[in-house]
Amino acid sequence: MKKLGMADLIHPLTLDAFMARYWQKKPYVGHGSPQRFAEIAAIPELASIDALLEAWRGEADAWAPRDTKNPLINASARQLPAFYESGYTLYLSKVEDHVPALAPIARKLERDLGLRQDDVYFEAFISKGTGSGFHFDPNVTINIQLIGSKQWCVAENKHLVNPHVGWSAGAEINEHMQRYARQPFPTRMPPNCRRFEARPGTLVYLHPGYWHCTLNHEPSLSLLFTINPPSWTDLLMDEIRDLMLKHDDGRELAFGLASTAGHEQKRQRLQHLIEAAGEAVAQLSADDLLADWGGVLTASFERNPQIACRVDAGRSGQDDVLVIQSGRKQERSVLAPDARQVLKWVSARKKSFRGHQAAEATTTVATTRVAEILEQFADAGLILREGSA
Repeated sequence: MKKLGMADLIHPLTLDAFMARYWQKKPYVGHGSPQRFAEIAAIPELASIDALLEAWRGEADAWAPRDTKNPLINASARQLPAFYESGYTLYLSKVEDHVPALAPIARKLERDLGLRQDDVYFEAFISKGTGSGFHFDPNVTINIQLIGSKQWCVAENKHLVNPHVGWSAGAEINEHMQRYARQPFPTRMPPNCRRFEARPGTLVYLHPGYWHCTLNHEPSLSLLFTINPPSWTDLLMDEIRDLMLKHDDGRELAFGLASTAGHEQKRQRLQHLIEAAGEAVAQLSADDLLADWGGVLTASFERNPQIACRVDAGRSGQDDVLVIQSGRKQERSVLAPDARQVLKWVSARKKSFRGHQAAEATTTVATTRVAEILEQFADAGLILREGSA
């Protein structure tokens, strides 16, 4: 069965038009029947608010109505129905952990957008007679209204771009965000905000930092695709940290920072580490990092022309055996039935391919399993990963 993808979500707008006009530029609002998202609409746990709450097995946040000063409460699954009936908004994160049918849809969107596994996950908002105060998020969200209607107000954020954390009215502003904000944050929604109503089947796309608030006067359930890859800074800092941890002095505890004693020794040590950090950065290669960060499903592979292989069929219910030959060296390993499907597809490739192409071509094999199999083939030398030394 074809999985719901990005093109299906924004239909009848074409994917090229969406990327050119809206992606990371401005909101997109599309109205229509919930049945256009048939794969989601058919999931029993999302058929009603009661069904989702019954399926929920973990904790979730309960947000008090906006006209009260009650605190946010981290509630257990058993408490959630009572908080909902009391007018609280329930915020459920990683919904796919409780509704497994959503997981393959998240993986499909990752492939469509060239993202790594777990860069996309689901959140849900359940409420009646309330909503969310004005705020912005640090990630991309695609919100689908499943049950009830909700009033939206959205506005461009001229105070900053690419926030590394979210913020809501009345909260303390992150100290780093204060440094890169272009102007002080507002105390209310900008007056030029756009207002609209989301009804069952409405889709709302927002990019990071866009101001928005919501209000509903009836039971409401919305499901969010939350698209949250790491930032370039996060990725680079992890790489630099890994390199700096190789220095003995860098791993030493920094005693004496609040004292002037031994100042010259501390200064020299720190200067040495600063120079070492510069040398570490100089070692980094954009090509190598992109190949490493891409993950199996977005990595590019090609058949290794120096390796030959064959499959010896198993006898009497035994597994098939993969025989890999390199020169005079021969290695044998068990070949599971799903791995044989992937091998058959890979063996027919005459040009390079990406991991997600193998996943899309072998639909009877779980995407995560395809990634594992490709890793095994790469480790065995059967395929070569682009950018690998």
